[in-house]
Amino acid sequence: MEIIGIVAVVASLVAIGAAAFIYYQNRRWMVQTEASQRVLQADMRALATAAVGVGERVRELELRLRSVAERQDQQELNEPASQSYQHAKQLAQRGADMDELVDVYGLTQGEAELISMLNHMEGEQSTARI
Repeated sequence: MEIIGIVAVVASLVAIGAAAFIYYQNRRWMVQTEASQRVLQADMRALATAAVGVGERVRELELRLRSVAERQDQQELNEPASQSYQHAKQLAQRGADMDELVDVYGLTQGEAELISMLNHMEGEQSTARI
């Protein structure tokens, strides 16, 4: 009977040792996983902070771009040359020829040709859309 008792004690010790080894391995794996999780969380916080900064920068740039575009539009409206081009374009849309554009608005021959060509191209595009 003593041998059975000794075998039982040894088997119990082996089982306890195996259980302790498995516990140790699982605990080590959990600690590594938690450390990795903390690193990933820190990285995610850093990315979120960076994304907010980039978003604010983009918003600022959009506001500046809009402001510049508005100032450019105002400047173009106030320029006499721009107004004469607009009037010449309207005259060309009504069927005026290049000589008339040169005489009425003081455009060069090249400018008058360009306005006439652009007017002709816009007319073709609007006809093609219909």
